[in-house]
Parts: sequence; structure tokens; C-alpha cells
Amino acid sequence: MIRYGIKRPFQTSQLYFMQQRHESQKSSQFLVELSNHVTTLTLNRPKAANAMGSELMEQFSSALTILESCEKTRCVILTSSSKKIFSAGADLKERATMSMDEAELCVSSLRSTFQRLSDLPMPTISAVEGVAVGGGLELAAATDIIVSSKTATFGLPETSLGIIPGAGGTQRVPRLAGTSRGLELMLTARRFSGKEAFDYGIVQFLTEDGLAYTKALELAQKICQNAPIAVRAAKEAVKRGMLESTLQHALEIERECYARTLPTKDRLEGLVAFREGRKPRYKGH
Repeated sequence: MIRYGIKRPFQTSQLYFMQQRHESQKSSQFLVELSNHVTTLTLNRPKAANAMGSELMEQFSSALTILESCEKTRCVILTSSSKKIFSAGADLKERATMSMDEAELCVSSLRSTFQRLSDLPMPTISAVEGVAVGGGLELAAATDIIVSSKTATFGLPETSLGIIPGAGGTQRVPRLAGTSRGLELMLTARRFSGKEAFDYGIVQFLTEDGLAYTKALELAQKICQNAPIAVRAAKEAVKRGMLESTLQHALEIERECYARTLPTKDRLEGLVAFREGRKPRYKGH
């Protein structure tokens, strides 16, 4: 069981209560830990291959609701309690009991939850070990950076099941790997390794087995050393700008985000630290 590092009080004290509730529920399918400004979200349903059933997704959604306004968290890591499985995606056993309308609603909920993860104001990192297929890959692709072990297994098998990726996979994977490669992965429904995912541009960092979380934490700690307002502004400028149809509009978004950093005390601290030859001490204001 994860030991939680949240201390009271602070602006997002809800995380503390949420974690205490998780600590008292040994069967919690989704674990939350905050330590040194890094919040780790852990999929914890290994006996069911971390399949994303209604209970797990309800707990996931609750964590996102808190993180959406969490000033204490500077970076989020998404990982699994198992080294053998990141997530096999949707809970197909649960899905088999649903009507067509219920199944459509379930997929829509997955899609919107993954979009909320993508839209979090702070950077997000997936640490992938083992199998990440279907919704598991879609989940990882919704984060800003993916760290994977070399032998992790990825795939979008939906067309072999008579459907298509429905939680963002048809859009996010081609944006990472390119249109032709993304389409090929969906049409063949084949599995591919972490090394291949790295070569395709889906994965940004590759590690030996068992070291994905270690590398993700190293990246998160480096991010946390930088000015929190500037980090969030940079993410927003890139994410919003990439959705614009013209460079001119995207540059206007950059201007807006840059302007947000000008009145901050952190900007002045960065200048003073540079002049004094020391590391800056950023406080997020």
C-alpha cells in the first residue's frame, strides 16, 4: 500500500481526506500520493489487468477533480502497482453486460476523463511497465510525456474486436506517431514493444525493465525545480497553440501565456538568482 505524504493544511486539503479514505479501503483501485510537489496516481487493479471499470474510473475522476485546482501539485505521474500490466484498457467483462446505449455512454465517459487528464494545468507523465493496450495506450497518450520500459507492450486492438479506439486513440496516437503509422497500428491491431513505441515517437523516454517510474520521477523532480506558473503557462501555450489552424493565432496564445509570467515574484526571483549565481527558489507566485 502506498504511504501518503500529504500534510495539512493547504489549499487542496481534499487530497488529504481522499487519501485517508483510500488508506482505510484496502481494495482501492486507484491510489493517490503527493510528495515534494509530485502527485503519483497509481492504477491498482492488477488482478483484472487494471481494466478500467466503473469503480476505478469513478475514483480516477475524483482525483482529477481535485487536481484541476491543486496549486500544491507541480507535476503528476501516472503509473501502475504492477510491473507486468499498465492497463489492458476497458473492462470488457463489464462492457458485455451493457446495452448499446450504456456502452456508448461508458466510452464517452472514458473519452471525457482522458481529456480531463490531458487538460490538467500541470505537466503529466506516464510511467509504463508491462502491457498497455487499447484504453491503456489511450490513457498513456493523454499525458504529456510517456516513459516506458524497453519490453513494455503497446497496441490498439480495437479493430480486431469490431470497434475502433474510442477514448482518443484515433486522434492522439497519429499526432504522436504520424498519420500513416498511427493508422497502420490501428488497422493491423498488432502489438508493438516499448522500443518500437520509442522509435515511432509515441514514447519519449526508454528505460530498462523496472525503471520507468524512477525515470518519470527524475523528470518530474526536474520540472518541479522550475517556476510553477511558467511551467503551467508553457504547457498551456503549447497545448492550445497546437489546436490553432494558423501560426498567427498560436503566437497570440503564446503572447497571452508569456504575459501571465511577467508580474510574478518567481520571475524576479529567477533574475536575482541568476545575478547571484545560485539556484532559484520558486514558490509559485
